[in-house]
Amino acid sequence: MTNVHASPAGRVHTSRITRRAWLTEDTFILGLERPHPFEFQAGQHICLFHGQTTRDYSLIPGRRHNELTLLIRRVSEGLVSNQLSRSPEDSPIQFSGPHGYFTFRPSPRHPVLVATGTGIAPFAAMCFSGLTGFTLLHGVRHPGELYFRNRLAPAARLYMPCLTCHGEDLPQGTFPGRVTAYLADKMAVGEYDFYLSGRREMIAEAIAIIDRRFPSSRIYSETFF
Repeated sequence: MTNVHASPAGRVHTSRITRRAWLTEDTFILGLERPHPFEFQAGQHICLFHGQTTRDYSLIPGRRHNELTLLIRRVSEGLVSNQLSRSPEDSPIQFSGPHGYFTFRPSPRHPVLVATGTGIAPFAAMCFSGLTGFTLLHGVRHPGELYFRNRLAPAARLYMPCLTCHGEDLPQGTFPGRVTAYLADKMAVGEYDFYLSGRREMIAEAIAIIDRRFPSSRIYSETFF
């Protein structure tokens, strides 16, 4: 059974692992039993507890209403990600949340979503919750890391994979370089709402480009370590 109790840091939920699906050698989807009641806005995250260690993961709607999913990259020295990569189904797990304000804000400006790696998770949540007509730049090394591509591409006005692999033939319709290079050289000048999700270095570089090329735009960001 899933239960919930109050804590000084917020609402803490005890759930269990329902499934694990590997997407690449080091990235997987983790399914969790959805506490009742538990509601969240697309783009919010949970704080997952592992002993005295905590990690934040963006929430993605599951295949069913009673499931939550997380997109997790296993890091070689990562205490939490390694444990989650091998915990058996039905293992108990605790988290607090939902947390955060990285949610979609409708406006007259066209939304441009920019992600690197597993930073795509909040944008997948937005898309699975009904968002359409956006521009999405997803920066990864290899095509196999374009998580949720089959669902994101049909919903987008423009879906642009930005690939940094070298020595490989790139699929048609991809950009050979970083998302920041696409912003600097290929993005049409205009007023946009930019949503940035990924590594701190990418976000800092993207903000500098946006300030220079798109000064009337707005920026919302979420850092993934």
